[in-house]
Amino acid sequence: MDRMAFLILTEQETLLPVYSKSVGHWDHQEKTVRKEGYPSFQWLFCSSGSGVLRVREEEIPVLPGTGMFLYPHEPHEYEGIEPWEVDWITLYGPQVEPLAKLAGLTRSGVYKVQQPAPLLAHLRSAQAIALSNRPLIGLECSKAAYSLLLDMTRYLSWGSTGSHESGSERLQPVFDYMETHYPLPVTLEELAEVIGVSAKHFCLIFRRTVKMRPMEYLNLLRIRKSKEIMLQERNLPLKEIAGMVGFETPGYFSLLFKKAEGMTPDLFRRLNRLS
Repeated sequence: MDRMAFLILTEQETLLPVYSKSVGHWDHQEKTVRKEGYPSFQWLFCSSGSGVLRVREEEIPVLPGTGMFLYPHEPHEYEGIEPWEVDWITLYGPQVEPLAKLAGLTRSGVYKVQQPAPLLAHLRSAQAIALSNRPLIGLECSKAAYSLLLDMTRYLSWGSTGSHESGSERLQPVFDYMETHYPLPVTLEELAEVIGVSAKHFCLIFRRTVKMRPMEYLNLLRIRKSKEIMLQERNLPLKEIAGMVGFETPGYFSLLFKKAEGMTPDLFRRLNRLS
């Protein structure tokens, strides 16, 4: 059954980093043409049926398990080819675009969802809140909208549906490998072999998914492990801890630790003494 809700927002709620003004669900939405676009960001998720999005003189198929992310004021149109079920939300606020880009939503298009259930749950939650007709529900809907954007960074394939590259799920074996091999001198080529790609392609996948270089992430993992050891083995020399977590020299360990934590390993240990 079609349903939609438009929220009454206070001035305080419109100052939030992310908020929504409307949410809804269509059992079969008719053709929509917006020659001047729409004033907000939009996310429309297709759970059944199929359709097509036309934007920037492209015609992009919309299939079950994909979503249309639309930037404000960009001309577009979309329609169902066969009856399609669509859940949608409008997104406002200064942090929508940065979070969208973090998830790989760099332009209006159709994006494949690796795990639809969590994202659909946020949409349905926002709908239930908005349709409850309780006063001052904008904050609750904002939480659902913010959670939706955060989970997009986890469950979207980077790039549009034309790309079959996966994100965090494809890299999970690499994360597991780092977790067990961090004390060793791990190489970039070694990490790439874990998922069977070239080192260059691996770097591209990793940077687009994690937003940092693979060895940067590995060193942050090593620093995290060093903090655990420092708190468990309080009398163990720092140079030994550096070697235990995979750093070749204590000096390089201290340099990266201070860069990541804003303090030296010695100061970290002193500030976290239990006695």
